[in-house]
Amino acid sequence: MLRAITLLILTGVFLSACTTAPKGPEHAVNLTSQLEKVAEIRHWQMRGKIAFRQGNEAASLNLVWKNDSGDFDFRLSNFLGVSMVDLNVTSKQSSLTADGETYYDADPELLIYKTTGIVIPVAPLLSWVKGLPLKDDTFTLTDKGLVNTLESGCMGCSNWSVKYGQYGKVYTDEASKGADKGNEENGAWLPHSITLTQAETPLAPQTQLKIKIYEWLAL
Repeated sequence: MLRAITLLILTGVFLSACTTAPKGPEHAVNLTSQLEKVAEIRHWQMRGKIAFRQGNEAASLNLVWKNDSGDFDFRLSNFLGVSMVDLNVTSKQSSLTADGETYYDADPELLIYKTTGIVIPVAPLLSWVKGLPLKDDTFTLTDKGLVNTLESGCMGCSNWSVKYGQYGKVYTDEASKGADKGNEENGAWLPHSITLTQAETPLAPQTQLKIKIYEWLAL
């Protein structure tokens, strides 16, 4: 049950973009080079929408997510821009504010579960959201050589599967200075559509997160 966000307007989980979807690369990319560039992006910000579905409950919200080498702010707001959930994570403590209350825990995954009832693989998600598989993950590629699907293999990842789409080129501040943005060797390809699914278990219904990203910034 989405305990800490019960005041949200429940909606369907189908997200529609308000901007033109990126077209992706024209030619196949070098996978090794692509994954190295993505791994180097440790300071980033995304804006978009996220939809949750767990069993018969669903909610869709605006998303702003800022990451600084693992310390991050994750903010969800309604269509009026009113903050509904604000998660702040540092190496020392995590805090989550929702429904006018603030909760604390050293473990962000446990904090999210205790306040919302949703299991979210926070640590691996920081890599997965960029289209970057972890060491023990298995994955397939698109015809352009980008990660298409991913199956989790890490300890504690609880059998998550990830589906990617709509890759767009993103440049870091350093790379964009004087860079030829028409050259596909510059910048990295990041997904703008991500669907994460955790299969139903005896203890919990299927959980699905859909993220539609309108803006990526590599800082």
